[in-house]
Amino acid sequence: MPSLDRHSKVWPRSSVVCKASKSFFSYPQMTTKPKWWWRTLACIPYLLPLHYVWFYADTVYQLHHILEDFEFLTNPFLDTIALLPNWFMMVVLYVAYLGVVKRKEWPHFLRFHVTMALLLDTALQAMAIACGWMPNAVYRGMLGMYFWAAVAFIQMYTVFECMGCALAGKYADVPFVSDAAYFHTDLLLFGL
Repeated sequence: MPSLDRHSKVWPRSSVVCKASKSFFSYPQMTTKPKWWWRTLACIPYLLPLHYVWFYADTVYQLHHILEDFEFLTNPFLDTIALLPNWFMMVVLYVAYLGVVKRKEWPHFLRFHVTMALLLDTALQAMAIACGWMPNAVYRGMLGMYFWAAVAFIQMYTVFECMGCALAGKYADVPFVSDAAYFHTDLLLFGL
């Protein structure tokens, strides 16, 4: 049996280095702390994912007895949202994305936090739609209640952490979501 000579038919290696690493780009540095009104304004978009978390946790997954202590804080906001037409939230998402995120006139800090809120909201809605296709025994059973209680807790914690970072004048660092938010707010960071 003839021996296979690997070295005679090997293609020459290219000197091109792959740049698909996290060190390929650098995040913008915070030179100064944003003014208090920018920090407060950056917290407002986080009410949207917080509204959906509260809605799913309260009505669908029977966590009302846990959340009823906070009704005086949430009922005015939730009742106002319930009065709006169904398509209104889609309009809010498009206006926020096109009117704030894609406009370079707004500070990067505000655009980043608006994008984070939109991504957290979209992730929760996509998860709810995907889980809605599961059988009712799983989706609405005891397993589903524990699953959605955990999802609601994690999402609430993440949203409150992002709001705290916005009020402190810092960028929130949520795995995968922060990178996507940076990508959406400034494509020049990635050389695109």
